[in-house]
Amino acid sequence: MGKLTDAKVRNAKATEDTHLSDGDGLALRIYPKRDRTAKTWIFRYRQPGTGKQTKLPLGDYPAVKLADAREAVGAARKQLALGIDPKRAQAARRQENVEAVTMQTVFNSWIDQLRIGSTVSEKWIDRHSDRWRLHLKSHLGGLLARDVTRGHLAGALDAMTRKGIKEETRKALTTLNLMLDYAANRHLVEQNPARLLKPKDFAASAARSRDRALNLCELRQVWASLDNALDSGSRLSPVTVAALKTLILTGARREEVARMEWAELDLDAAVWTLPEARTKNRRGHMVYLSALVVEILRGLQSLSGASPFVFESMRQSRDGAVVSQSLHPDTLSRTIYRLRGEEGKPKGNSRDRKAVAQADKEPAPLANLAHFTVHDLRRSAATAWGEYLKTPPHIIERMLNHLPEDKLVATYQRAVYADEQRDAWEAWGALVEQQVARAPGNVISIVATERAFG
Repeated sequence: MGKLTDAKVRNAKATEDTHLSDGDGLALRIYPKRDRTAKTWIFRYRQPGTGKQTKLPLGDYPAVKLADAREAVGAARKQLALGIDPKRAQAARRQENVEAVTMQTVFNSWIDQLRIGSTVSEKWIDRHSDRWRLHLKSHLGGLLARDVTRGHLAGALDAMTRKGIKEETRKALTTLNLMLDYAANRHLVEQNPARLLKPKDFAASAARSRDRALNLCELRQVWASLDNALDSGSRLSPVTVAALKTLILTGARREEVARMEWAELDLDAAVWTLPEARTKNRRGHMVYLSALVVEILRGLQSLSGASPFVFESMRQSRDGAVVSQSLHPDTLSRTIYRLRGEEGKPKGNSRDRKAVAQADKEPAPLANLAHFTVHDLRRSAATAWGEYLKTPPHIIERMLNHLPEDKLVATYQRAVYADEQRDAWEAWGALVEQQVARAPGNVISIVATERAFG
C-alpha cells in the first residue's frame, strides 16, 4: 500500500519544486507554474546493466490518476525484471506513435510549447489560434502530419484567397511555417512542406507599410463627426465615441484602449498604467493623461463605473442573461469604416449596429477624406507630437511604447523621460482641445506650444 491517497494528491500544493513519495520509486513532483500548481508523476529506478539512477516521467495529474501511476510503475518493474530499460521502451513507443500524429495534434503541441516558453504574448498566440480555427483546421486538421504535402497546404490557402482575404492568407502561411518548423525540429515530420510556398503564389504579398497621418483639419472632421453622431440622437453609443477620442488623445493601440479597465486608471493623478500582459511587446507602459482625456473618462463613470471595463459593451448570453464585457477593438475599426462610407459588415454592440444601419441611408460624413484606419489615428497623434509640438523622436518612441531597434540601446538605455512624456501629452491634449475639439483654426495654439517646451 502506497503512502499517498487521492485526497493528498488532489489537495497538494507547493510554493517551490517539491516531491511527495508514494514508495516503490513512485513520487509526485509538485511545482508552481504561472497561476496554478503543476503535478507530474515520476518513477525513480536504476538502469539495467549500468545501475545508474534515472527518472521516468509517467504523465501529469489529473490526466494520470494515482491508481494509473501505480499501475505504470508495476509495468515498469516487470520490464526491469526482464532487463529492459523502461525509459528506452517509452521512447521507442513514442517514436512508433509519430505516424498517428495529426496536423491538429501538431498545432496543439506547438501552441502548448509557445505558452510554456512565454516568449510571445497571449494575444499573438490567440491570433494564430483564430487563424487555424477559422481557415485552416477544416482543410488540414484531420490529416496525418507525415502525409501533408504542399498540395494540401496550397489548397487551404487557395480557399482563403478565393474569399478575398489576402492579408489573412499571407499570415496563415506564416502560421503553417512556424508550426511545421516546430514539427520538423521534433521529428514529427521529415521536412516542412510550407517552406517552398511563397505569399506571391497566392496573390498575398505583403502590402507596403502605410504612412497615412491625418492633419489637424482632418482630425477636426473626425472629431466633429463623432460629436454630430451624439448630438443627432443615437447614431453611435457614447462609449464608442469616447473610446475613439481617447485613442486620438493618447496615441495608444486600439486593443489597449478598447479593453481599458478602471483598475488601470488613476484619474486624480491623470495616469493610465498598462500592465505588460496588455501590451504588444509585453512591456508595461504608463500613459500620462491630459485634462481633456480625464474629462472624457470621468464622463463615462455614470455609464460603466460599475463594470471593470471603462468602455463597456453589453451582450446577451445563450441563456438570455446580459453580460458585461469590454468594447471589441473591431467596433472602433468598423465605426471609422462606416463614417467613411466604406463597405464591411458591422460588428459590435446592438446600438452601434443600428447606428450603422441608419448611417447607410445617409451621406457618410468622412467620405471626402482619403482612406484611413483606426491605426492611422495613432500614427496621426505621433506625427503631430513631432510636427506641431516639436517633441524629440526618442520621447515619441517612449510614448508609443516602442522598443529600440538597437538591442544594445534596449539593454542599457532604461531612461523613461517621465516629465518629458507628461509635458508632451498635456500639450497635445491642449492642442486637440483648442484646434480639433472646440476651436479649429489655422494658427497653432501658443499655449499648447509653450506647454510642450516647458
